Amino acid sequence: MKIKEFIEEYLKMSRYVALGTMDGILAVMGVTLAASGVATASGAQIENFVIGLTGLSGGIALAMSNAFGSFIGERAEEARTLRELEEKMMLNEGELDDTLIHQQAKRRIYMSMFTHGFSSFIGAFVPVVPFLVIGDRMTALVTTLVACFIALIALGIYLGRVSRESLLRTSIEIVIIGIVISAISFIIGGSH
Repeated sequence: MKIKEFIEEYLKMSRYVALGTMDGILAVMGVTLAASGVATASGAQIENFVIGLTGLSGGIALAMSNAFGSFIGERAEEARTLRELEEKMMLNEGELDDTLIHQQAKRRIYMSMFTHGFSSFIGAFVPVVPFLVIGDRMTALVTTLVACFIALIALGIYLGRVSRESLLRTSIEIVIIGIVISAISFIIGGSH
């Protein structure tokens, strides 16, 4: 597969691009904000890059979980579809294995696995990069929040275009989710 075809196929899997990116941004933002809050509230001298690495490790775990979850879920779905097709064609179970239909199903499985995992991994960098490169805690925190909300708005626009729905409404919905997660992370991490 050529790189152009691969990118086109990647972008066609918009639900996994959106799910993975949103998971990466929101989950890792929550982990990073909570870790920052705990570090600040405890008074411990914890460097920002440690908070960033904490978020990044959560992002890597999330990306792997999403990738393998997609693999298992899609494999089950594709197998069921293949078996149903065999029934409709009055074939014995397994007769479509190693056919072009089967190969296409396997390609969809692996593409969904890659897309969901990779998008989660990329999304995870949005909230952690400020903590990896900025030494001042408050500046890193504000930069993380701004970067995350800009990324969420961009994701809302992307989803609005894909679904042909209101770009504004979709962006607002995603931003509200981000606000809720930020508030919960703040409460858990450092409000005491």
